[in-house]
Amino acid sequence: MIALLPLIAGLLLARFVARRGVVMGTELGLFALAAVVLVSTAPDHDQSRGTGVVLSVALAPLCALAVVLGSLWRGRSGRAMTHAG
Repeated sequence: MIALLPLIAGLLLARFVARRGVVMGTELGLFALAAVVLVSTAPDHDQSRGTGVVLSVALAPLCALAVVLGSLWRGRSGRAMTHAG
């Protein structure tokens, strides 16, 4: 469940926050938090810590994709509002 936090937050932050530095910093912090939790709790779910590392590596490009999609969403919403009014 913690892996969803940087994905959803990245999408929404990129959509509603115009300052790219704030979005990237927050996204990086949330990804780091999710990676630490994934690696540290892997043994609790009968997996090795290596499995948590692999999941963290797979999560990184998905977080970047969420930020890109949020930025595209913000751009399209801005254009739609200017054409409608």
